[in-house]
Amino acid sequence: MSENIVDAPPGEAYFTITRSFEAPRRLVYKCYTEPQHMAHFWGPRDTTLIECRIDLRVGGVWKVRWQYADGRGWGYASVYLDIVPDTMLHYRDAPADWVFGLDGLPPLELDSTIALADQGRNTVVTVTVRCASVTARDENLRRGFTGMVSIGNDRLAEYLKTIPLGSA
Repeated sequence: MSENIVDAPPGEAYFTITRSFEAPRRLVYKCYTEPQHMAHFWGPRDTTLIECRIDLRVGGVWKVRWQYADGRGWGYASVYLDIVPDTMLHYRDAPADWVFGLDGLPPLELDSTIALADQGRNTVVTVTVRCASVTARDENLRRGFTGMVSIGNDRLAEYLKTIPLGSA
């Protein structure tokens, strides 16, 4: 597997994006959980990650904001629901200004899991995004959600090639 594989089963309220990376699982996990790594691959091309805060604990908030050269920008916040070091990050959407943990969150729109598995010397990452409904899933697909994740995966593959493998 050397490219992004998208699966959106008909009638289901979820989709997956799977990609194999030529790097050890520990290093790939660090890239998803440390701001100094995320700045190199998270988000669209031609943007700068101007904020990345990660409170890596259940109930912790993960916030990111990007900016284009013309000043436009956007961002979001998520709250961690479950964490298995080096193996899985499970989080849900939150308002962009969220700082409060799990209590009082608005109704769920997106629930995501980043699962990491060994494949020989490579790491397979499967991002599963569960939506509130099939209609919401289809809208996220139409708006290019899988393309955004795929671009991030492409950028991560490029970035991993610049990191000495012994830094895992």
